[in-house]
Amino acid sequence: MKFRLLGEKTKVEIEILGREHPNSYDYWDGNWVVSNVKVQIPGYYVDFNASLRTDEIRDFVDDLKLMDRHLSGKAILNNLDSFIHFEGKMDKLGHIEWSGETCYPVGTGAVLSFEFMSNQSYLKDLIKDLEDITDVYPVIGKP
Repeated sequence: MKFRLLGEKTKVEIEILGREHPNSYDYWDGNWVVSNVKVQIPGYYVDFNASLRTDEIRDFVDDLKLMDRHLSGKAILNNLDSFIHFEGKMDKLGHIEWSGETCYPVGTGAVLSFEFMSNQSYLKDLIKDLEDITDVYPVIGKP
């Protein structure tokens, strides 16, 4: 299962491969998922595996739904381990300005920061893909 952030000459694809601790029902251990992150921007191609959390994905899709409903606002995908950080802000014309940052290996590796524009036409597909992911990988337990 994967989701994509698309823009002019830019493609970010994050594929969820499975739970990191499939037999854990604890909030802190059970919500880690192994993901593959790919970023294609002019002059750069990034491809690495990262640990994300289902609550991060849930919060991101909630932000995107509000953005889609109000045609304004921002959505943030913030990763606890700092592998990735994406922030999208919608302007009054329906354009979304994305800023992104990846770090691999986490903590000591190369950092790629970039920005790109997309429009709201991609939003519904992005939300649908993320909802499908959160249906298969729901948040487990309470913090």
